[in-house]
Amino acid sequence: MAPSHSVARYREIAEILVSNGLAALAGQTGLLGHVPESLRRRAGGPDAADGGGAPGPVPGPVRLRQALEQLGPTFMKLGQMLATRDDLLPAAYTEELTRLQDHTPPAPYEQIAQVVREELGMDPLEAFEMFEEAPLATASIGQAHRARTLDGTEVVVKVRKPGVEDIVAEDLGILRHLAGIADREWETARDVDVEGLASAFDRSMRRELDYRAEAANAQRFAADLAEDPVVRIPRVFTALSTSRVLTEEFAAGMRITDREALDAAGVDRPALARAATRSIVKMVLVDGFFHADPHPGNMFVREDGCIWLIDFGMVGELSRPVREDIVRLTFSLARPDSDGVAASLLRLAPPQGPHDARRFDQDVQALLDTLEGHALADISLSAFFEKLTTLLRRHRLQLPADVSTLLRMLVLTESSAVLLDPTFHISAVLEEVLPVALAQIWGPQALLTRLGESGMQALRLGEEAPARVRRMLDGYESRGVAVHIDPDDLEPLVERIEATGDRIVAGVTMGAMLVGVGRVAAAGVERSHRGLRDPLMLAAGGATLVLGAYLAAGAGPARSLARMVTRRAR
Repeated sequence: MAPSHSVARYREIAEILVSNGLAALAGQTGLLGHVPESLRRRAGGPDAADGGGAPGPVPGPVRLRQALEQLGPTFMKLGQMLATRDDLLPAAYTEELTRLQDHTPPAPYEQIAQVVREELGMDPLEAFEMFEEAPLATASIGQAHRARTLDGTEVVVKVRKPGVEDIVAEDLGILRHLAGIADREWETARDVDVEGLASAFDRSMRRELDYRAEAANAQRFAADLAEDPVVRIPRVFTALSTSRVLTEEFAAGMRITDREALDAAGVDRPALARAATRSIVKMVLVDGFFHADPHPGNMFVREDGCIWLIDFGMVGELSRPVREDIVRLTFSLARPDSDGVAASLLRLAPPQGPHDARRFDQDVQALLDTLEGHALADISLSAFFEKLTTLLRRHRLQLPADVSTLLRMLVLTESSAVLLDPTFHISAVLEEVLPVALAQIWGPQALLTRLGESGMQALRLGEEAPARVRRMLDGYESRGVAVHIDPDDLEPLVERIEATGDRIVAGVTMGAMLVGVGRVAAAGVERSHRGLRDPLMLAAGGATLVLGAYLAAGAGPARSLARMVTRRAR
């Protein structure tokens, strides 16, 4: 049952869903009981075809977008998050959700001034030399005002609207409750882990309400891009910023959609598109921390040809293992290597249930066949990602949230760059940045780190080895040797090694292991301690050294990197 203090909001949500022809969705989340019978009959009831009582010919994606807009700030942010999840929703829905418009009117200036007083301890015209009453921009959570600091710096002050936090907190509680119902009653919801998605959205939304998190994001980007020749990050004024107020340097410039102004200023649009995109891709593959919403409204071109990147509420962060898998996936696509692509996808999106490996491999090969005859630099990223996410949905593979956000970010980046240069393809920039990312993963410093980690593991193994060998010999003396080889046990190891693209090393490694097993078996016939120890230790040591050196140095990828660098040098 819904919490009593939220009954009115539950009813409002249910009525908005039903009135927009989404009665089926209301039923699957347990909301229909909050809808008056008269409204249910007027909307067509929950048993209408797919639309659940769709009024007229309005498409389902449009009706969902309209309902989210009517439901307010929390649900609009939910729609924006779902717009990044092409692996969960059909393209028609994600595309429509990118059109979500925030129609919330601005808060009165006196309310904004009161928030500033509460947060900064003084009136806006005491904290700033100038503070415009009319907002520069407004959204459902906050609004931005132009201002000037006491030292004369032009700034933008973002102020969270009064009362928003309570509204969002109530809606987040309702969403978690509805997600629990859907997870119990709706098989599709269980397949995509709706409860997990609701929890992740809850955390993201609460961070977005705290402007200190956005300030920290801006400062991190400024540090990562300090030496970048093109992208600029506005300065954060920490003394004039709190959880509800954020003061940043004003990013004055031309919109990237204004080609006439850019040409009049002498901006080399193709060169700028390439350079700015290179910086954004570097955020992903090298830094692992990226701006998740690089649409045209968040980028302005300065007169010196550099680009301001603003609005750091939506960001993504990738761990080193995930970043490495993305680099491997990109590298395998460039070769192309279907085994490498399949292995990388399964590492990024492990199956949650039964998985038809043979069918999956066939579908991956079919996907790569569509790229045959095309260089990576000529591929349309948005078209390719649409095919890729269709494949993932078919096999019920769910990408981590940050990886899904990354895919959408790359498509947005390509779309923004095309506004500067209609011939632009982001794949060409990926091809340029890939060697740098590969060098970071398999370069000398990375190898030293890996060898250090491997050394600690080897040290622990060395400390445990005498006791393990002693127990093994005691067991040999009392029971003899029985050799059992189960192909199913060996297959995962072979697949793991072969996935890196170096089958020769896999053969050597497995050969060493099998030789060791054979010698152990032979030694068992002679029942000789000396005949056992020598071949066992030699074979085990050889296999361990070969496998350890391969894993530490990344033999196959390292040689592939060398071939790539050689080709580019030519």
